Amino acid sequence: MSAAVTVLVVLLVTFALVASALPVFAAPASAGVPQAVPAGQPALLPLHARLVSTAPADGARVPTAQRVTLTFSEDVDPRFLVLRVSGPGGDETQGSAVVRGRTVTQPLVPDLAAGAHTVAYRVVSVDGHAVAGTLAFTTTIAPPTPSASPDATSTASPSASPSAPSAIPAPTPLPSPSTAPAAAEAGVPGWLWVAGLVVLLVLVGAAAAWRTLSRPPSVAGGAGAGDDPGEHQGDDPDGSFRG
Repeated sequence: MSAAVTVLVVLLVTFALVASALPVFAAPASAGVPQAVPAGQPALLPLHARLVSTAPADGARVPTAQRVTLTFSEDVDPRFLVLRVSGPGGDETQGSAVVRGRTVTQPLVPDLAAGAHTVAYRVVSVDGHAVAGTLAFTTTIAPPTPSASPDATSTASPSASPSAPSAIPAPTPLPSPSTAPAAAEAGVPGWLWVAGLVVLLVLVGAAAAWRTLSRPPSVAGGAGAGDDPGEHQGDDPDGSFRG
């Protein structure tokens, strides 16, 4: 009886030792406690690059935006970066995107139109894996409309001023002074009028003198009022005074 008990105890102890040595019966590691990587064993490779955050955020509504910023989980190779921003104004990027490690920044045009904007990107992480995607945001404030500045009036006034002198040459009929001397040259000189007047005066004076000289002289002591014409009949040789 004692021998049988001894054999049973030995079997139980042996079974316990074998069970503790097997990994199936080993106590599992505590959940959440990181296990140390044995020396010489390579660490697990990280996951591929992925988009972590954006500014503006995907689906956000903002007054306006000056740039788009994308942050990835790994460094980005700038040689293979492709980033486009389009909206109501077409292509809205200004210049090239700037890459700083995991962050990509793309400046936008200053007069960004209000409306929906789409960002399309494609990057390659340091492990050579390409990541592509799109996001969208909306701006609510339109750029100010330029009013009629003095520049517009200053540019318009010089264009109108040169046209005004074209109407000024209207007083072209000034060649009248040239025609007046021509008429004066074509007319009778003044000295000829004076000479003609002098000749006319001389002729009038000569005619008056000739008329005075040609008049017969009056008979001295002419016949009296009571003289009889018969007394002078003897003087008439022809006898014309005869009765």
